[in-house]
Amino acid sequence: MAAALALPACAWAQAAASASAPASVPAVQVSTDPARAAAVLKAAAELKLRPRTAPVAPVRAQTAAGYKLLSGGVTAEDRVAMQAERAGYSLWVTTVAKPSGAFLADVDLQIERIAPAKPGSKATTRTLVLQRQLEGPWLLLALPPGSYEVTGNFRDSATQPVQTLRQRVTIAAKGQREVVLRFNSEADVDSAASAAAAASAAAAAAVRR
Repeated sequence: MAAALALPACAWAQAAASASAPASVPAVQVSTDPARAAAVLKAAAELKLRPRTAPVAPVRAQTAAGYKLLSGGVTAEDRVAMQAERAGYSLWVTTVAKPSGAFLADVDLQIERIAPAKPGSKATTRTLVLQRQLEGPWLLLALPPGSYEVTGNFRDSATQPVQTLRQRVTIAAKGQREVVLRFNSEADVDSAASAAAAASAAAAAAVRR
């Protein structure tokens, strides 16, 4: 199932508070069975050897044509950092669940530039600008002025069909345009908040180590 990552903008503060709150620790029960104790020690040793995972940080890259992009927004901290850089990009794409509004990652995104085949002609040509699986719910892209079509493909689970959404957008010489792709999904804000809090806590623990 595709990941539901974070709360909508109005609830970032609540998610951050949840992430910083100490988790309750269950009572420890000691087993007197030697075989059981040995199994527990073995499992603990294996767990210690596993590589630690952390949330994917925002990714900076360029398209084949050299247009800069910033992709991510998994945690509230990432979104705050990306928000501070918005002015340097002409297109902002957000992927969310419908109806909950929870943020979604792993959307396959395609952006094509649409231009007249000839001056004054109604026929158009399409040029692929970007083909990428998004690392998070946000994509910032510095595109030159022109007409574009944004296409998103998303599968909510292995048993569900792929959903395809398309939006046309015109980029001006100044300012920024925003495209929001809303996919039908069972992802909800509560589960997304828990995932965001867990990711933030894991990242903080990794830094402390």
